[in-house]
Amino acid sequence: VIPLKAFSLFGILDFENFEARIFNNSYQGVNNLLAAADSISRFDLKDADANLTAAGLNFLAADDDLGKINDAIFALASLSSDSKIKLASQSRKFLAAGFVASSLGKNLLAATNSLFSGNDDFEKSLEDFIDYGFLAVKDAKELEKIIAQIDDKDLPEEYYLKFTQLKNQSSILANNLDEFLKLSDSLKDVLGLSMDKRYLLVFQNNSELRASGGFLGSYALVDVRDGKIRNLEVPAGGSYDLEAGLKGKKFASPYALHLVNPLWNFWDANWWPDWPKTARHLMWFYEQSSGPSVDGVISLTPTVVERMLKVSGPIDMTEEYGLIIDSENFWETVQRVVEYKNLMPTHPDDLIGLPASSSPINVSLPLFQDLENSSNNKPKKIIGDLMAKILEVLPSKLSRENLPLVISILEESVLEKQVMFYFKDENLQKEASRYRLSGEMKNVETDYLMIVDTNIAGQKTDRVISKNASLESKIANNGQIINTLTIKREHLGRKNEVLVGVRNVNWLRVYVPKGANLLEARGFNSPDAEYFDEVDPDALILPELENEYRALVDEPSGTLIYDEDEKTVFANWTMTDPGQSSEIVISYSLPYNFNDISQKDDVSWLEKFYQILNPDEDLVFPYSFLWQKQPGAKAFDFELNIKLPEEHEVFWRAEEDYNLREIEIKDSLNQDRFYGSLIKKIK
Repeated sequence: VIPLKAFSLFGILDFENFEARIFNNSYQGVNNLLAAADSISRFDLKDADANLTAAGLNFLAADDDLGKINDAIFALASLSSDSKIKLASQSRKFLAAGFVASSLGKNLLAATNSLFSGNDDFEKSLEDFIDYGFLAVKDAKELEKIIAQIDDKDLPEEYYLKFTQLKNQSSILANNLDEFLKLSDSLKDVLGLSMDKRYLLVFQNNSELRASGGFLGSYALVDVRDGKIRNLEVPAGGSYDLEAGLKGKKFASPYALHLVNPLWNFWDANWWPDWPKTARHLMWFYEQSSGPSVDGVISLTPTVVERMLKVSGPIDMTEEYGLIIDSENFWETVQRVVEYKNLMPTHPDDLIGLPASSSPINVSLPLFQDLENSSNNKPKKIIGDLMAKILEVLPSKLSRENLPLVISILEESVLEKQVMFYFKDENLQKEASRYRLSGEMKNVETDYLMIVDTNIAGQKTDRVISKNASLESKIANNGQIINTLTIKREHLGRKNEVLVGVRNVNWLRVYVPKGANLLEARGFNSPDAEYFDEVDPDALILPELENEYRALVDEPSGTLIYDEDEKTVFANWTMTDPGQSSEIVISYSLPYNFNDISQKDDVSWLEKFYQILNPDEDLVFPYSFLWQKQPGAKAFDFELNIKLPEEHEVFWRAEEDYNLREIEIKDSLNQDRFYGSLIKKIK
């Protein structure tokens, strides 16, 4: 696909226009290939196919001209010291890449067409998608193989950048397509194509943050068969409908929840930031509350619903509620309808235009809301109604044109942990973890941090809390590492503002490497002891809470210290009023010594290779930091500063421009962030 100017230098070619024809066809071919790669990255596969087809036609035209050249000339060209002549010797490889790319485009488009064919047989559509997809993967790997055989050092400077770009994209495309097809194959089991599946779908309101996403006010039971929803149960009373199912069973809630209820229930069981752990407890509480067993738990936040509404478009609920719900008004409208009775005494003006009641909804989906047994207290009915409407409309809105938007929404929601999956099936759970769908806490060998906020009796104030954080890590010459974490929280709401104009009451947990030692904690503010209820002596304390109940207490600050899932936790209260701010500072030493890391025996091949090349220098060793994002939480800005000890400097970091004596990072925690570097000791 590189222009073959070199042929004019061969003396044996006396056609005036030969060079120009090959140049134009080849140059257009490479541009078409790069345009196709860009289209694929945007999931615009129709445009990608058009570009790949055009590339193929250009290469066919160039190949027709090149066919007039004897193969012996290509062999001679490869021996030349002239880069332009050597370029000509590789032209066949460029053309082969173009032909394979054209086939790749056809198979990608065929795969996409199979999903949007209008075929009611979902299993057949998915099978066709996977079959064509694997053909595309085969093409992509062949394309990568051909391009890898081309020596980019022989390329003229003006074409080097484009070829390098194409080479990188071909490798990324082959790997990503392969991974995507493996994930698609797993969908057969998830969507009930092999056997019926039943899932617990929980709605976590991240305006009222809890450890795994938000207050769990609503849930749904979803039965899936052959890729279609066969039953959708959304209790109109929300999660509170499960309370009666416990039938006198009593479980002690986590300490902080004693502020609202010393007994533990399903709606408060999303207590941990590790989604697999929380999901297992939600399933357990659901079954304890007389619910059926399920195959997995799926979590959604309002953020996901807002994004889904961008695909579905406005949902007309005029007949039932006198409302039209879209991505812009979703949260405020639905939240006020849900809280209608609670808000009427204090904020009647904010409820003007909203219905006090609604009629049963008419949808094609098999929706069940148990309205007959209790028609009075059904505040969450609108959530079930809206989800049913969205799920009814969404399939008709999916198309090749908005596929890029759908993929973008899914990717963003997964990385932010606004949507998470847990499966009983071990193989499916491994796949979920592999593709970052599982929302699990990670274990790493070096430094780690996770800040977890839990709103308890603070209404929906997390919607108006602005937060930032900084961590300074000082490594002393003796190898001791002391971290100082500063968290700033600002309440942007106005006093008495509907839903958000109250104090934000937050149980703050900071997860750090297991064995870390608290040195100082300040800035905390706890509710008065009189507001906490005593635990019923007959209530059972579950094993998972024993460490919390036995936690050490830092007397100066009241901070609890305990271990949980290979982490040490520092936990305490913050309270921030509207228009006010809070600043929390926690200082702690890490449980390992920096010098021990530099002297470890299990060094990597890169470290060994460097040591072989530089026998007189000390061993280069890795140092890393993982900062995990709380599920459902808004992104916030943070700074990370790691100060190295004397006689040490940064040997390598992924960033091109970095300080040798410090690791300085400014970033946004909109997803888990991992920072790795190689450190070298200076002799």
